[in-house]
Amino acid sequence: MNKAAIMPAKEGFPSRRLVSDVIYASRAYQALLKSRVPKRLNLAPTDIFPGNAERADHIFQGQFEFAGTIHEQDDQNPWRIEGMPLAWYRELHEFAWLRDFATHGSDAAKRHARALILAWIEEFDAYHPYFWDEEVLARRLIAWFCHNNFLLEQTEGDFNYPFLRSLRRQYIHLGRLARAKSRGEDRIATWQALLYGSLAFPDMAKSASKHLSQMETELGRIVLADGCHISRNPERHLTLLGDLVGIRNTLMAANEMVPVAINNAIDRLAPAIRFFQHGDGRLALFNGGLALPEGYCDNILSLSDATGRAPHRFPQGGFERLKAGRALLILESGEGGRNKGEQRHAGLMSFEFSYGRERLIVNCGGVRDPSSAWARALAATAAHSTLGFDNINAAYAPRNSGDETRANVVRNEDEGNIWLDLESHGYRESVGILHRRRLYLDATGLALRGEDQIIPERMPEDGRSHFSLRFHLHPDLSISRSASGKNILIRTASGMGWKFLTGAARLSLEESVYCSEPGERRHNQQIVIGGQLIDQEPILIKWALTRLSD
Repeated sequence: MNKAAIMPAKEGFPSRRLVSDVIYASRAYQALLKSRVPKRLNLAPTDIFPGNAERADHIFQGQFEFAGTIHEQDDQNPWRIEGMPLAWYRELHEFAWLRDFATHGSDAAKRHARALILAWIEEFDAYHPYFWDEEVLARRLIAWFCHNNFLLEQTEGDFNYPFLRSLRRQYIHLGRLARAKSRGEDRIATWQALLYGSLAFPDMAKSASKHLSQMETELGRIVLADGCHISRNPERHLTLLGDLVGIRNTLMAANEMVPVAINNAIDRLAPAIRFFQHGDGRLALFNGGLALPEGYCDNILSLSDATGRAPHRFPQGGFERLKAGRALLILESGEGGRNKGEQRHAGLMSFEFSYGRERLIVNCGGVRDPSSAWARALAATAAHSTLGFDNINAAYAPRNSGDETRANVVRNEDEGNIWLDLESHGYRESVGILHRRRLYLDATGLALRGEDQIIPERMPEDGRSHFSLRFHLHPDLSISRSASGKNILIRTASGMGWKFLTGAARLSLEESVYCSEPGERRHNQQIVIGGQLIDQEPILIKWALTRLSD
């Protein structure tokens, strides 16, 4: 059987997707990947991301956790596991888990990592759809290059030649993909892998400057002028910063000049990450990004050596940050617009609010598998703390669109008090309304007040007039109604009390879900203010969140 045709068992999972799959798997194309195999590599690029030795132990014991899904088996070889989500296979085949074995550092860890790679080469060294796709292939090459010192044997053995031969074959294929494929969403990993190969392979040094130039061009495209990444995903800001710090450190170790564009991108991304950090040091949940373990952000920020402070706003990226006392509010305004390929979640005008290290109002988060039903549900407007209409998602204005369709943001500050006035056209086409949101955070951080105004520009079609103003609450909070039923009482894990109050007639507590880490699904609650558009008269909803005295 042709190994390139072996696919994980999954309903609706095709063995072929494109004509290119047939071409790349052909014997003629595979013969073109043959090349001289070096005996050694010149260097091991720097991997600054922390490994987890305990995870290496789990893999050794047959427990494979990728993309938030766990599979356990007695066999230590994962390459023939069937029935898992595509995101699970992609993460497995990217080999980022090699850093866990390198962190473990034992001889047993080396032997097992080598055995897993040799087993992969036996199964997948020929082209295979999905697992030789550009992003997966680039990430795998980066991992193999970065940990080659850990993997390669000092004396002649059974590992070095097949490893280096496969590394070379994959590298040649990636170079062809980079030339042939049109610009993707974010191709930094491609240029990073190609750069690492030009520095590591003894005969590839002349191509390093070309790959650096391509990387500089890509950075200019995916990092906006204000330092926000085009994905608007806080986690991607962090991983890109880590990638660039690794590239910078690798170039310095190779006595190569670090381009100004890379240093500038590091200096702009670090404040962007601080922008998205809550008081607990972890990231806000916007556009599919997860919070990541405690200390992860601070560790990478420290390694970046970038000292810029968090800005107040991202005018091109479309975010606002309000900080007063120990309170922090992060809001997605949509200012600057979004092109279709840049839209992840429909969280227009949504916000998260924390006090000190404790989060109160949140968005629902994301999952690693973008094709899953959970991913679609968590991307919906209803999974964010903002205004929604039935099952209709808010739409962002296109980038570079006219002023009449773009989000409008006005910010005022006076003696530490902050006002934020926003206007959204996210439901103008679908429902026919204009949404205005006004937020006020007092200088002490002990009171957050809001006004949400719904202005009909035409009467909605049948079934589109019901609205819900949602405030998703962190699962660590204890929630109850006041004796009158008109207020919501909130107690944090530390014992701090807060009160949510509104004059709206329809106030309810409903079930919600919180997904801040891979595989996590925690039950929580959401405050919902409901209503219906009866005519074309505007509706004004006032609400407040205030801290109770001790």
